[in-house]
Amino acid sequence: MSHDHPPVVIFGCGYVGTRLAQSLLADGITVRACVRRVSLLEPLRALGAEVHYMDGARPHQYGPALGGLTRPLVVYSIPGVPDLPQGEGVRRAATASGRVGASGFIYLSSSAVYGRSELTFTEDWIDEDSSVATSDADAMLRLSDEAALQSVGQTGLRTIILRLGAIYGPALDAHHAARGARQRLRTGQYKLWDGGRHFFSRIYIDDLVRIIRIAGEKAPPSSLYVVGDDSPCRQSEYGKWLAAHLGLPDPPEADASRSSGPRNIIRGRRLRNDKLKRELGVSLHYPSYREGELAIDAIEQGAPLPKLRLSDVAEPTQSVSPAIPAPPLVTESATENVAPPPPVVSPWPKAAFAEDLGTLLFSAPRGVALLHLRKDTQAALGPAYVLVSGSARAVVSGRTVDLPVGSAVPADTVVTAESDAVLLALTATAPT
Repeated sequence: MSHDHPPVVIFGCGYVGTRLAQSLLADGITVRACVRRVSLLEPLRALGAEVHYMDGARPHQYGPALGGLTRPLVVYSIPGVPDLPQGEGVRRAATASGRVGASGFIYLSSSAVYGRSELTFTEDWIDEDSSVATSDADAMLRLSDEAALQSVGQTGLRTIILRLGAIYGPALDAHHAARGARQRLRTGQYKLWDGGRHFFSRIYIDDLVRIIRIAGEKAPPSSLYVVGDDSPCRQSEYGKWLAAHLGLPDPPEADASRSSGPRNIIRGRRLRNDKLKRELGVSLHYPSYREGELAIDAIEQGAPLPKLRLSDVAEPTQSVSPAIPAPPLVTESATENVAPPPPVVSPWPKAAFAEDLGTLLFSAPRGVALLHLRKDTQAALGPAYVLVSGSARAVVSGRTVDLPVGSAVPADTVVTAESDAVLLALTATAPT
């Protein structure tokens, strides 16, 4: 798998870059992480990553950082370089990448380019064609980077811009703590601004890594995508749900219009991810905050981080059956010189994985589905499971146990495949 995949260079390897590197290294892909604080990447070095010192404020270092690599894929995740003119850091990095024949350049931008949240616009859906906030100073920092990259892209470099929603996920190692609202809720620092009426879009870290990897392989030149999950929601819905889930009181409300309010921090947006899913074929494993937060629960309780191998990235979690083509309408006066209708191809037998078995057979939903789980991957939290074939382990009452075929585990149990396995997922109570 690593033989036909280009090496990946990550400029600025923080939380996102570290998780991306972990995924790539699990597939045996060459990873070169370029950062100022190399000591923070010792866990990645131990996994096999090349860790290079590089200061983004010194543009002449980009070229040497790419030396010795053939057609690398470059991921730029440096949040901003205050000692350089706006856009200059990205421009220099992209120019250096083009000179070494990079196979692509991915810039991790932000949905902050759409400006500060205003309650009058909080329900508006935002996509790649929505207006950006050119009068917003913070938004212009990202827009300047995007413009610089697009100008270099005109010279032939394949460029990809990902405008990210709020990123959340578990701790990755000793140097990269969990991201999201949990810690602020636990310390009483999380507030619901303006009654929690602002919409926010989130993306779970593992889904983001999948998107980056798929974009690196499939995205066409000069691509632009907004990145969020399938279920953006108001801050109050998420904050109150997570607080109750953690056994904490509801977070307090605060008025963002007051002087103490985060005037330039509230940048929630309701992101529409249709283009991302349509063009790249992305299928999210964590389509809402509920799946993501349950995954964090499992890791906080001792489950290992999933390895995010390429097979987990490339294959969707659900099988899609081909639609049966409808025969063309032919009238009696139009029967001559008309090609016969194409044969109707039956979709049977249909793959049963991931689809409710009742729905699959044109019956009422039964709350039961089959799940194909690959080795070392973890089943989504939520359903109860029965192991049908293969081997798996589960975390039950804080203890890891091996599951024999035919054994069942209750809902919200961490189940990890030790070999390719088939599980029966009990997603709901079957109707009587």
